[in-house]
Amino acid sequence: MATNKLTEVAGLVAQAVMGAKVKDKDGNAKTVKPTGDDNLLDLTDIGAFGGGSGTGGGDNPNTNGINYIPGLLDDGTLTGRKVEWTGTTSASTVTTAKFSDDLGTTLNLAGDGLQFVPYMNKTLITRGVAGNSSLVPIQYDKDNKANSGNFVTTQYLPISINKKDLITGNDLVVIFDGIGENDESATELKSPELHIKYNSGDNSVDISQVSGYAYDNLTDTKTGEKYDLGVSMINTFYTQKPVAQLPPSVVLFSGNANGVISLSGVDHYYSNTMKGLEITINPKTTGGYVAYSCTNLPSVIRIPKEKLVIGNKYYIPTTGMAEVASTLYDPTAMSQHYTPVAENVGSHHYQRYFRGIKNGYFEIGTNSITFNMIITLGYNVLNSWSDEDFKVEISRVTPY
Repeated sequence: MATNKLTEVAGLVAQAVMGAKVKDKDGNAKTVKPTGDDNLLDLTDIGAFGGGSGTGGGDNPNTNGINYIPGLLDDGTLTGRKVEWTGTTSASTVTTAKFSDDLGTTLNLAGDGLQFVPYMNKTLITRGVAGNSSLVPIQYDKDNKANSGNFVTTQYLPISINKKDLITGNDLVVIFDGIGENDESATELKSPELHIKYNSGDNSVDISQVSGYAYDNLTDTKTGEKYDLGVSMINTFYTQKPVAQLPPSVVLFSGNANGVISLSGVDHYYSNTMKGLEITINPKTTGGYVAYSCTNLPSVIRIPKEKLVIGNKYYIPTTGMAEVASTLYDPTAMSQHYTPVAENVGSHHYQRYFRGIKNGYFEIGTNSITFNMIITLGYNVLNSWSDEDFKVEISRVTPY
């Protein structure tokens, strides 16, 4: 989808501040502002404005000055991330997202600004009639190269907006320009838009969207895809100087535990955890042995650094388990059999059958993670069915 050149020009005009205008290796212009107390210009982040490394730091004029890249997760310059809102937003009306903490009437308690995690819903349109809808992954690519199964955009993800731009109360428009899903048959294209407006004194933002589309306009009516944007999470962010990263050899936790698990060595916002956390699951649950190979629970789970936001819940990939759990036993048909996950348990010599999972997620805390996952197993003794809960434990946590 074509870049809006008028928007680019408007963004450049809006950045008429003291600084220096430089160009990257592809000839893209960028205003670099003084940073820190020394009033010196930092030219290390030129690549963030297209054509370079895309490593962040500074303002991109692509969307009215709000396409702000605060820093990097890799080197820890992006930090202070705490969840302030989660949910889904409406595709047709304005959604008011209220923050969980009082961030102040001028967002003075929001750090350097807010980040918005977007999602995209695609609806198939056939001769003007809406068909099936599904979520499509959004992928940032500075080179705008098509990637099958993804909506490719040159809009940085997540959307990071400096609080000085938010507190103006203006309707900030984020345009998801890019090649999209590369529908080569489409002749009529429009980039989807996300609109964000801060409500001063109400501790909230209004979120709305304008649909994008890729239609084949050669038919008598529209045929193709319609794209609707939403927001699933809002979090604060801060920037800081780069921090030393912990190597994978550092053990943050060792033992067997379920519940709140303290992690030694990590900073408050996981800025020093390399690419994220690697968590090893204990194959023996509290209550008995469970063969995880039968229930498809991974023995090692990695939480990427981008998900290590204070208050965020990172759900464990248990697709195989969920599929089994959807076929529940019928208590009136005692002869019905289900895949056993453990045989001849204890002295009772009966089989246990997978019934489902509870709390299948890690909740990210400050210097800690909370893990209360439970596997529920059903068993039959003398034609009487019962359920039994087994706690799953963590045995080791390291960076990766």
